[in-house]
Amino acid sequence: MTGLRTILSGISAAAFMAGATAFAADPVEIEIEGEASVVAGVADGDAGADGNAEVTVKGSTFLDSGLELGAVLQARLDADQPSQMFAGGRYSGLQIGGARGIAPLDSDAYLQSAYAYARGAFGQVIIGRDHGIARTLAVTSPTIFRSVNVNDWHTDLSGLNDVHTVNDFSGYSNKFTYMPPANFLGGAFGGLQLGVSYSPKLRNCGDRLCAPEDGLILAPNGALLNEASTWEDAIEAALYYQKPINLGGGDRLFVGVGASYVTADEASRIALPVYEDYEAYSVGLNLAYRGVTIGGSLKTTNAGLNTPDEDGYLAFDAGITFKTGDDEGDWGFMLGYGQSEANAFGPNPFDPTLFRDTQTAQAGVTYVIGRGITIGAAAQYVESAKPLAVGGPEEATTVVIESSIKF
Repeated sequence: MTGLRTILSGISAAAFMAGATAFAADPVEIEIEGEASVVAGVADGDAGADGNAEVTVKGSTFLDSGLELGAVLQARLDADQPSQMFAGGRYSGLQIGGARGIAPLDSDAYLQSAYAYARGAFGQVIIGRDHGIARTLAVTSPTIFRSVNVNDWHTDLSGLNDVHTVNDFSGYSNKFTYMPPANFLGGAFGGLQLGVSYSPKLRNCGDRLCAPEDGLILAPNGALLNEASTWEDAIEAALYYQKPINLGGGDRLFVGVGASYVTADEASRIALPVYEDYEAYSVGLNLAYRGVTIGGSLKTTNAGLNTPDEDGYLAFDAGITFKTGDDEGDWGFMLGYGQSEANAFGPNPFDPTLFRDTQTAQAGVTYVIGRGITIGAAAQYVESAKPLAVGGPEEATTVVIESSIKF
């Protein structure tokens, strides 16, 4: 029934716009935008390639009162994105929260978002299938690439990246989001944006969708323990604050800070006390001066596990970028580093704790060919430590070329 409810949410968004048109003072405006990237490279001598794309269609209109009503549909193509979002990193997260989108389980293309919104003097309300406010207001280390990153990546030719500081446990589940008007506090807090999101239920994983089969966590019978994980009443609260600081001579330093908290009630009802209520905190900072941006972020979560003496999952990233501009002929340079530490149960909850610690370093350069079109090259090194019982340490060196377009 979950798939049916999700499809109905998309139909409801379209019906919402159709009904609003009858009361609109202005005609409905349709906007289409998207981005795509193609990556080709070599990871430890093995050639690989990957493509990613997102297309967003938005329809909106204004009523006589000035209220804006709209609906959004977003489709995505991404072979590396699993069917549901991870609680921690890709390999160290034992259980999953919200789904990625509407599609057959083995499909790389899916409908990611389908929601309606209303925006006015009261702020903005979003109802439907979309990512939560914690992801909307997330701040991570800066990057010059669309998909090849040390954190929040879309392409991973090494298959080892496990660093993830974005607080997106609820995925693209059906939810309600509210954001007060931007700059509603004025004064020193004029650049503050707040928001909350609520998801009634995160779909049960099932069918080994929660983690890769070569992940850490196996029950005594060989099945993944997280197949039984179920979550409900997911609540997110987040803020973003931006402040320009005048340095004299017309120069300004831009400060951007983001923070979020996510919680969800455990409802798996399994015999073993494996899970507990999920909690996660994330914070990020960016400083931008002229063409230079430095920053980083951190995320800590209990990963929804009943491990009172363990931290669960901790990850951080840091980086610096320099861009000569965004116009044709401009260059971009970056250095980035990320690290994650994960603790988890062993073959059964009574065995010693297992772990997976990952480090990722990346350097790269990009060149703007034309409006919205960029080509770049990056080198990335990943080192992942885990017990011999589950394969032992791994490492990979990857060199890639990324071509991207945004329209």
